[in-house]
Parts: sequence; C-alpha cells; structure tokens
Amino acid sequence: MGAGRVLLEITDGVAVATISRPGKLNSLSGDMRRELRDCIRDAARDDSVRALVVTGDGPAFCAGGDVATMSTLREEDRAEEFHEILHAGAECVLALQAFPGLTIAAIPGIAAGAGFALALGCDLRVATSTARFAASWRGLALAPDWGATHWLPRTLGYAKAVELVLSGRLIEADEALQLGLVHRVVDADDLDASVAEFAEWARARDMVKSVKYLLRKGLVGGIEASLAAETEVQEDLFVSDDVLEGLRAFREKRPAKFGEGP
Repeated sequence: MGAGRVLLEITDGVAVATISRPGKLNSLSGDMRRELRDCIRDAARDDSVRALVVTGDGPAFCAGGDVATMSTLREEDRAEEFHEILHAGAECVLALQAFPGLTIAAIPGIAAGAGFALALGCDLRVATSTARFAASWRGLALAPDWGATHWLPRTLGYAKAVELVLSGRLIEADEALQLGLVHRVVDADDLDASVAEFAEWARARDMVKSVKYLLRKGLVGGIEASLAAETEVQEDLFVSDDVLEGLRAFREKRPAKFGEGP
C-alpha cells in the first residue's frame, strides 16, 4: 500500500477532507500531514465554504501516525525527521483551529493516537456505532500530541484524561458519547445525514466564526472580558446581511435563508 493522500472536495459550501489510506486504517505517512494542512487552508481561503468535514476513507477515521515509518526513524537515529513529522502535525491542528467556519469530524471507525486528537480538534464530532477511540501513545512509550493534551483535560477533566492516556484502552462509541468525546452516535447509514445536519447550522458563517471566538475567549478570560468581546462582536454582526435576513424571516414567520444576501 502506498503512502496515501488527502483529498479535498467542495460541494454547496461544504468542504470534505478525506484521509485516504484505507489499507492502513488511514494512518498518516509520507506527505499526508502536509496534504491535510493544505486542504484545511485551501478550504479556509474559499469564502463560499461554511463548513469543513474531516473524515477517513473506508471503515476507519485515522489510526494515527504510521508506526513502520516511526520505527525506521528511531532505528536509524533520524530524530530530525521525527521533529519534522511533529511540526507538520502541529501545523494541521493550528490550521484546523484557524478555520473560520464550522469543523466536523465524521468518524466511521477507529480514531487512535493522532487520529483521536484530530477528531477532538474539530468543533463537532459524529461517530458510527462501531467507531472506537484510543489515546494509544502509551504502547509506543510516547506522549500525546496533535493537541490531545489540550483537548482531553478540558473535555474530561485531568483525572479522566490521565486514566485514558496511561491505559491506552479502547473506548467504544457509546462510552465516547457519555464522556462527551463525541456529540452524536449513529448507524453507519446515517453518518452522512448527521454531518449534513451539522453543516446546515453553519449557513451564517460570520456568526459561526464569532461564536467560536467568543466561546474560546470565555474559557480563559473573566466575565468582564467576555462582555466586552460580546458587545464588539454583536455590533459587527448586526450590520451583516445574515442578521437582516434573520430579522426579516422572524417577522415573516419563515425559515431564514442565510448566506444568500439581502
């Protein structure tokens, strides 16, 4: 099986980045990290794109980094190349965080290691009932990366994050839902429909961008900072075409048609 690739397709304002190495559970090898980063950046630059879906080709989401590649690098003392791999992964995470619209992880199967962290870095996550998750770095005596140490304690609390990382155990989809690691668990046949529903929430892209900004600011600042930021953002949004359409739709008792201008 080759190194694989990452494919980007844009349809009706929704970009889909597909990690395609199905014969290896979509594990990341070669230039796939940079391809994923570039796909995210390309989608962000397209003003017509309101949502980005990250998914895997076939029955897996992403099994993380390619172990055979890492083994070769370690056996041959090629630590500089491992540093480049880590840097490319960090660039993927930062590109995902900078994406102005809604990001959605569509998880058909296993999400482990970097793949687990990649899913956590998306705004929303929907998984099939057969999906499984693992903070699998322990088996390689490596620490988590791809932002996992940022997301896990914020989602689960420190104690639960320690348990999952140090055990490296598999987490079934139902438990992932209970823990708040995913937002919805569906049958495989319903995955696309759930993703499409989430993407519809992002019709007003400027609003989505603002909500993400304010909620992140709320995690680190006090109430005064949040109130000031809310006022500034609300005033900017108020003069937008989407707000005009939303107000008109409310008065006319009809669904709003965001993203279509006045």
